[in-house]
Amino acid sequence: MNNSFSERLKKNGFVKIISLRQIKTADIVYLVKESGFDGFYIDAEHGIFSLREISDLSLSATSNGLISWVRVPEACVSLVGPILDAGATGIIFPHVSDAQEAAKAVQLCKYPPLGKRSMAALSAASLYHKAPAQTLKQERDDAVFVIAMIETALGVENAQDIANVPGVDALMMGPMDLSFELGVPGQTQHSGVTQATLKAAKAAQSAGKHFVVGEAGHELADQLRAMGAKIFTGGSDGSYLLGALTKAAMDFDAKLMG
Repeated sequence: MNNSFSERLKKNGFVKIISLRQIKTADIVYLVKESGFDGFYIDAEHGIFSLREISDLSLSATSNGLISWVRVPEACVSLVGPILDAGATGIIFPHVSDAQEAAKAVQLCKYPPLGKRSMAALSAASLYHKAPAQTLKQERDDAVFVIAMIETALGVENAQDIANVPGVDALMMGPMDLSFELGVPGQTQHSGVTQATLKAAKAAQSAGKHFVVGEAGHELADQLRAMGAKIFTGGSDGSYLLGALTKAAMDFDAKLMG
């Protein structure tokens, strides 16, 4: 098995990914690759995806050397286990507020002794490669990336404890939900959100973990890179498509009315 994240990070020193919410066919994998992005995360919290669609996207991504993570709506074995067996190489857990919730996330993603993931020996998780169970365990444990998403005031308060949990690979902010909780709905550049982002980034840096810079955090990109951030997310497939279509329509208007 290849480890798309490690290979991409080694190649460029950073990775850049988009989120998928609207496009559900494998065509988007090839468009992402051709565009120069390093991969994507499937937003199964706010997008509507079947397990079959997640598997098709994940398998195509892995076969093309791209990152394929999934943001799940909640941390439960009935969701996370099948998604990992379907071929996803990382799970983003939303609304992680303390170390206990972070530890549960790790348990869902890793095999014993670190976690409690159930072993499916022949599956998309290893591209149907046949190998001894111990070999598959090590390969999958190494390949699966665990991202704890901080979206609450309590999560911000406990950021260091969350980052310190063994098996958590990265912290990521949820600035929109956090802005609502802080009483400034939609103000993702509000000083309260900004300070929370910097606090979480410092926690990740202190624990030797990655920090995922979301689109709303790009104003802090230089600071966050200086603090060790190497993972950057852009917009969603829908936002990019709508932006391109809007520009095309405006270009038409300019030509036809000019």
